Amino acid sequence: MLHHSESMDVILAEHTGLRELRVLKRIGKKTDTCIANAAFQLHREAEILTGLKAPGIPLIYDFWEDDEEICLIEEYVQGISLQEYLLRNGSVDFKFITDILIRILDIMVYLHGQTIPIRHQDLKPEHVIIKGDRVILIDYGIATLLRGEQTDQMGVDDMEALVSIAEELACHCSTYIPSWFRSALRKAKARDDSARYSSVAEWRGLLLRQQARDSEKKGLLIRKIAVVGNERGIGTTHTAFSLTTYLNYTGRKACYANLTGRPFLIRMNENLSRDFYEKNGIIYHRWFRGKPDYGPAVETRETDEELMICDCGTDFLKAADADLTIYVTGSRPWQSRQLMEEMLEKDSTVLLITPANPGMAAALARSAGHRVVSLPYQANPLHPDRDVMKVYDEIFKKFEKKGRI
Repeated sequence: MLHHSESMDVILAEHTGLRELRVLKRIGKKTDTCIANAAFQLHREAEILTGLKAPGIPLIYDFWEDDEEICLIEEYVQGISLQEYLLRNGSVDFKFITDILIRILDIMVYLHGQTIPIRHQDLKPEHVIIKGDRVILIDYGIATLLRGEQTDQMGVDDMEALVSIAEELACHCSTYIPSWFRSALRKAKARDDSARYSSVAEWRGLLLRQQARDSEKKGLLIRKIAVVGNERGIGTTHTAFSLTTYLNYTGRKACYANLTGRPFLIRMNENLSRDFYEKNGIIYHRWFRGKPDYGPAVETRETDEELMICDCGTDFLKAADADLTIYVTGSRPWQSRQLMEEMLEKDSTVLLITPANPGMAAALARSAGHRVVSLPYQANPLHPDRDVMKVYDEIFKKFEKKGRI
């Protein structure tokens, strides 16, 4: 027995021939108003689902009614509800959010696109079932077949419910949520009909187009970012750490690699063992991940991260093959003027001033004829604050426009 109430029994049954599980919904005929309402909903569910065939909709196998009872046999969807999934996991990443929304929208587009459109009217996380790669929408007891003028308001109720699900998913998101997604949400819940999506299909189309753009960008991604300074002690490693953390937080898989020859990442792992942990040859700390610097005698495994953040110290030769170079300059940038000019000739070089030299950015920009980025003070590079995030957002904006990251 899956569920029992005064109005209905929901029983898990096995098909004797196929040895497959089915759900049997059974209502005994009585005059009670509650029973009558349940019977109406069971009739409605059978009417709605009969003939529908889509991956996200449970199948109806049989329906009958006699003098004593009404019975409906449908597919047993053995999975976990979206509500329970969020409770169990606590947080999800942005990719999960877009994948789930697109699959729910696929179902809604199918329902709204029937010859006689179907409005679900009870869309909520507990009725969205996750079963492996499938997302199934259940409980069609109060769904409506729309005829004639009713189709004018076809998607309003379902659209509002979809917005609620999207907002709840966003509340559980542990990674960066891009501005285009927030804009899409605002459009979906706009009060003015002319400002809102005309249909769930329009919203789905936007998500699919954005997903396709993101996939196209992955083929052109910057693979190696070098962080190099013109002198020691100016925050090159500090910058590389915070940059790695930022990229992982914003959904780009990045891994720190120490090319300086100084094994401080190993020492950090040893001294702060409660905050750092090592798995499969990679050291982790919340959004930070880095390759251990064991030295040339120890071979380390390759990572599957999309971006490698290379801390080059002051060795510009190690930054020569980088797709993007973050050039951190100290209090005496003119001591390496020729080298700096050669670096700045490249379109893939970003000139950065650390908080140790706040008054130099403007003078250096005028002298070098190159835009200079000033990085705010960050007490902990493994937890960059909002101001630091904004600077990195600005740095990568032009590369995003070119589809390189």
